[in-house]
Amino acid sequence: MSSDAAHGAPTAPGDPTAAGSPTTRLGRAQIRLTLSTVGLGTFIEWFEYASYAYLATTIATVFFPSADGSVALMQTFGIFALSFLVRPLGGLFWGHFGDRIGPKRTLTLTIVGMGVATFAIGVLPGYASIGIAAPLLLLVARMLQSFCAAGEYSGAAVLLAEHAPANKRARWVSTVPIATSAGFLGASVVASILNGLLPAEAVQEWGWRIPFLAAAVLTIVVRWIRRRVADSPVRERMEQEESVARAPLFELVKGHWPSMLRMLFIMAVNASGYYLVLTYMATYIEVELGLTAFQSSLIISLALVLYLPLIFVGAWLSDTFGRRRLLLVNAVGFILLSYPAFVLLGQSGFLGVLLIQISLVALFSLNDSTFAVYFVEAVPPQVRLSGFAIPFNFGNAIFGGTAPFIATWLISVTDSSYSPALLIMGLSLIGLVALIFQGDAYDPQAAREAVEQEEQQGVGTA
Repeated sequence: MSSDAAHGAPTAPGDPTAAGSPTTRLGRAQIRLTLSTVGLGTFIEWFEYASYAYLATTIATVFFPSADGSVALMQTFGIFALSFLVRPLGGLFWGHFGDRIGPKRTLTLTIVGMGVATFAIGVLPGYASIGIAAPLLLLVARMLQSFCAAGEYSGAAVLLAEHAPANKRARWVSTVPIATSAGFLGASVVASILNGLLPAEAVQEWGWRIPFLAAAVLTIVVRWIRRRVADSPVRERMEQEESVARAPLFELVKGHWPSMLRMLFIMAVNASGYYLVLTYMATYIEVELGLTAFQSSLIISLALVLYLPLIFVGAWLSDTFGRRRLLLVNAVGFILLSYPAFVLLGQSGFLGVLLIQISLVALFSLNDSTFAVYFVEAVPPQVRLSGFAIPFNFGNAIFGGTAPFIATWLISVTDSSYSPALLIMGLSLIGLVALIFQGDAYDPQAAREAVEQEEQQGVGTA
């Protein structure tokens, strides 16, 4: 257990301060509605992010015309990194108000802002039309998108965790990373189709806009459906008991700052997986390994197809054996295997690159399936959304948003295509040290006993 346990940090699942043992279970229809609408919003968020990364070489040409392609690419990833500067502000804002108004209301607001920003990117004129205003407006749109997305992932994870049975919590919450990865997969498939069916000139002129406009339309659908989702039973109980935190950020910092600091560093591993293994790798395969844009997109898509069920398997392992063990295995695996993997990538053709990418995402699935529920369980419900959103978004800004830019810069200054592996190893080492000192709030046996006790008491169905 972490050293701040005495201040109300991680507790056993059956305890009232843990992620929640709902007094009312959802019916089958409400379960499907909740999982699908929460997942779809998360899908849209990361579909847009991944589309930007997978089409980076095209976006670089549209918004940053330069004789040096690497400079334009660095500028494109620079916008990607700068947009993450508002993630911490979004984490503070949505965390505080999310704990005040609840995760359901938070999610109905974040999806609107994401839709507006995504639509703006899809219709934005390029540099050739409006000059320097084009990249500046692109930055503004991505900052708005990042600000709203800061509350989407954390709000979704909290809402699902507080609806879930204690012994299936990771599997319910895995809807969020599965939807995230489905967003990456959807973006990769769309990029593959665009690059495979359209001439390069057509992709540059109008084809790259399609995924952004499609995502904007989906946000309208999600906003309409989310009105029917039931609020968290844990939230409803807090409102009945009048135990909602009046100053969530103050209570979080006062009682749980050591845990928050460790969770921030634990995010380094997850960020390296998302923004290097899942996102940057598409550009790396094309630019550094010399494969075509279509081959790169196809490799990412095939790896993600296998990755989605692996997340659910990882969630089952997490519910069965605990959270921290899986996170430790992933961190150690990245430290030991990243450099050999990048060396082999440089010596491989299409099939070899595909197999290596599959291996990397399989290893990352141990982290991705577990970290969200691990964060949810780290703090009590009164400050849960803040406790998740702040380390998650600060970690993404510090370790994630800058990762593709730093990887591109490392290759430029070292003249070595293996150097991104050192970045993955360094970030994983940071997370490993934090994990060593952070406890695990989840006890599989206690979770099973809590559910059995609920069943004996006859939990109601909504």
